[in-house]
Amino acid sequence: MGDVFSFLFNTREGLAVLFFGGIVVVAIIAFVLEKRTSKLYVDRGPKQDGEEDSFF
Repeated sequence: MGDVFSFLFNTREGLAVLFFGGIVVVAIIAFVLEKRTSKLYVDRGPKQDGEEDSFF
């Protein structure tokens, strides 16, 4: 186990593995959360006449 930590934190290749592994993990989490959000907020289609873009 010590060899694994030594590789990950003491070598350039290990730091590259941590960096790109972190990017992959964040991308997977973002994909899952985006799917959940798209199910929660369904597209209502094109705007009707007289509908405004503002929140107020």
